[in-house]
Amino acid sequence: MDCTKSEAKEWARSVYKGLDATILPSFTPDTLELDEAGIRHDIREIIKHGFYGVTLVSAEAGTTRQEDKRFVEWCVDEAAGHIGVTLSLRYYTIEDNIEMACQAEAVGCHSVMISYPPNFHPDSEEEIYDYTKAICDATNLAVVLFPSVKNDFPAPYRVSARTLDRMADIDNVVAMKIGILEWAWIDECFRRFGDKILISYPFDDAWPILIRKYGMQWAGSAPWHNFQTPDDPRQVRLFNLIQEGRMDEAMVLYWQNDPIRKVVLSIAMQSAMLGLYNFQQWKYCEELVGMTGGELRMPRLTLFAHDRARLKGAMEAAGLRLAK
Repeated sequence: MDCTKSEAKEWARSVYKGLDATILPSFTPDTLELDEAGIRHDIREIIKHGFYGVTLVSAEAGTTRQEDKRFVEWCVDEAAGHIGVTLSLRYYTIEDNIEMACQAEAVGCHSVMISYPPNFHPDSEEEIYDYTKAICDATNLAVVLFPSVKNDFPAPYRVSARTLDRMADIDNVVAMKIGILEWAWIDECFRRFGDKILISYPFDDAWPILIRKYGMQWAGSAPWHNFQTPDDPRQVRLFNLIQEGRMDEAMVLYWQNDPIRKVVLSIAMQSAMLGLYNFQQWKYCEELVGMTGGELRMPRLTLFAHDRARLKGAMEAAGLRLAK
């Protein structure tokens, strides 16, 4: 982030525009060691897609903190300023999260995203606020909030809009990714603090409403590259067309991708309702569009052959030219 904390919110308004993708670590097929060449290849591919940034999914990928430090360093180095890099923080202790936030700052990330680990069981919203603020205070980087259905908190809808409004006043909190599909809560967030920080909804089904009603200017972080290819960046174009008010053209693209959307959600929602993502699904789709793909470490969910066939068939039905 090329500004001071007090300038962070204004900086973000000029940077967070369009789509923010995701990247998982890639591993060598034989030993499942970190694959530096594969990771760097994936960053180069993501740049080709036309995203403004990419969020690193590391703490949930079976890696150690030392491996994650190498992962983030390789990603920032390969991005070389062409796109911004955000590190997702969901480590088990606040000390680990602060350590990784400092690492992200040291190697040149433009932001960190604060989620909450499964062993964090706050007794009050004040405890959630204090936990979040401690990480924000420890870094000069921009901070993206990520309240999620994966968090079993006593607060209304995991973290109330009232408490998030307080967090939005922290100098380097610049954005929030919606991770809770409760529409009254979403509307309350936009109403309370949508003028302070940039709120993002990570699914394209509500873009026509949220972009036009609330002026949402970014979406993610999500694996948008699994819905398009570098030579056919249709999700990027879809977002831009809605922003420009060219709704008829936008809806042509939206319905063109409907086969992918339906199959992806039919597989993903089974585990998402249990608080887990099927990251192997993401990896397989990445492989189909020219990224490294491959196997993830255990523990992980299995992507069965019939699901792989459904995903590939849906991407072909949507008219994507697949790499394999």
